[in-house]
Amino acid sequence: MAIGSETSGKKIDLNLNLAEHYGLGREALERDLLPFASSVSIATGAHTGDIFQANLALEACQAYPNTSIGALISYPDVIGFGIRKVQLSREELRATILAQLGALAALAKQFNYELNHVRIHGYLYHQMLTNYSVAETVTKTIQDFSQWLIIVAPYSKVLKEVISWVNLRVSYEARVDLRYDSEAHPIAYEYDKDGNLDINVIADRARKLIYDSKVVSEEGVENKIQFETIHLPSSPKNALEIAKLLKGMVPVLSSLKEFDYSVYLPEFL
Repeated sequence: MAIGSETSGKKIDLNLNLAEHYGLGREALERDLLPFASSVSIATGAHTGDIFQANLALEACQAYPNTSIGALISYPDVIGFGIRKVQLSREELRATILAQLGALAALAKQFNYELNHVRIHGYLYHQMLTNYSVAETVTKTIQDFSQWLIIVAPYSKVLKEVISWVNLRVSYEARVDLRYDSEAHPIAYEYDKDGNLDINVIADRARKLIYDSKVVSEEGVENKIQFETIHLPSSPKNALEIAKLLKGMVPVLSSLKEFDYSVYLPEFL
């Protein structure tokens, strides 16, 4: 499908993670990427970062008033950066999510922000695609915290079904920095395969995604996917180049603040 087709006018959100680093110079790159994002997800300290980094991130966001502010939640796993296979009971998972959202929401209020969305990170991000119990616990907890929050996560049949049970708002996320499997699910990050991608590889993936709404699996199979958000990676050395490329290719950049709630409201409203 070429530019100018039915998808060329699609509104797309570009989401950036913030406060994921402990003053190691990476926060400077995050700041450089901010002008290219329409929404940001701030680490809550469970997998990385801390309340001080979150405070700096919120302060930096004030220069971009149209940017949607959200939380980046994960399993509590600072040592493993949230990517290890952690197992919690429903009650434990619910408690850690509420604690993460509550802490960031309280801090955000000092900057006159209300949390607009919640993005999922790491092993929890991938587990929600196939695990009904985990997906239900996460979505129901987010909805209980605030019925107006939007969840940002990859599309899957499991997650779509669970979200319909709790009537949670969702912005499905696509990735150009990760590989996809035959089920059109993103494959967990591996440094030797995903750590230093050529910009031409990213460009090819972005064209296929933005203009055709497709991703290509490792087996070479094209799959149509549903998405409204594209993740802006900050880990690659060429992250700034990737951000410029994506923003230049997106037909209509749309913040999650502009999310259409009408489909979730009762018919009589």
